[in-house]
Amino acid sequence: MSVRVGLMGFGRIGRNVFRAMYGRDDIEIVAINELADIHSMEYLLRFDSLRGSFEEPIRVLDDSLYSRGRQIPVFHHKEPGQIPWFDFGVDVVVEATGKYRSRTDLQKHLDQGADRVILSTPPTDDIDHLHICGVTPDQIERSHRIISVGSSTANATALMLKVLDDAFGVEEGSFTSVHAYTSDQSLTDVPTQGDLRRSRAAMQNIVPQTTWTDEAVEELFPHLKGKFKGIKLNVPVAEVSCSDLTVQMKRPVKASEVNEVFRSASQTILKGVLDFTDQPIVSSDMNGNPASCLFDSLATLVTDDVLLKVIGWYEQGGGISNRIVDLISQVGPQSTTSGDRRTS
Repeated sequence: MSVRVGLMGFGRIGRNVFRAMYGRDDIEIVAINELADIHSMEYLLRFDSLRGSFEEPIRVLDDSLYSRGRQIPVFHHKEPGQIPWFDFGVDVVVEATGKYRSRTDLQKHLDQGADRVILSTPPTDDIDHLHICGVTPDQIERSHRIISVGSSTANATALMLKVLDDAFGVEEGSFTSVHAYTSDQSLTDVPTQGDLRRSRAAMQNIVPQTTWTDEAVEELFPHLKGKFKGIKLNVPVAEVSCSDLTVQMKRPVKASEVNEVFRSASQTILKGVLDFTDQPIVSSDMNGNPASCLFDSLATLVTDDVLLKVIGWYEQGGGISNRIVDLISQVGPQSTTSGDRRTS
């Protein structure tokens, strides 16, 4: 039995999730909610400035997309509580709007018949579970109905910390996310409320920003509470970011042994989630890589035996979308059939 998925939002993450799911028999998208008109949705799915053209056949008929011979109804509701997930036997809703991040808003998807909600961004308050593939336990409890996959930056950074902490022990640290510009930045200087730095032109500036990742790290690694901080620098690059991680180790290390630990993990326990390179790559070489983190072994630096700097590349749209699909496959469908749910 396939997992029946409802997509809430068909922006960058929603379309990337659609692409990542395409062709799989264990997962099917059965409904989409998106404010944009359906012809714009189909156009932006087929032609993507960053990921290239989507060559698979997609067509529009009335208020539905047709893919692989299946009809996918499209709704244009403004609020989570208005979408009839129950009518389509939805097992999992992927909340990909970036707008609805509180437990109260996410609960509305469950109230409308979904069994679980996967949030593609950090939550604004307490939810059931933060899931970082390769860092948190693989087992998803039945009580975990509202789940966040965090952020692309958190996935990459926490993954490197996990490898280092398990192998050598991490005493404290900090990181800088050198991050591609985001869709909520402006191309020209415009007034904004809140952080004045966000009012500056994205393509002409390096813009310092706060980041949620240090909060996530403290939750995932309790022994680093109060010992780990970070900052984000949004730079004039459209795709691919990197996490520049500096940590104080609990014991002396050498760059060669650090690199070997990452190489081994990428080929075994973290295969598919962590990637490894010993080539002189640049950011664009990460385009299309589905891993959460590509460890750059040529950038590994050790000072005074215990101060370590490492770099991990990540594609902020692609990696997180693939982890969402992995998680959907992991949680599986509800134990009852969709027909049973619609009549219960």
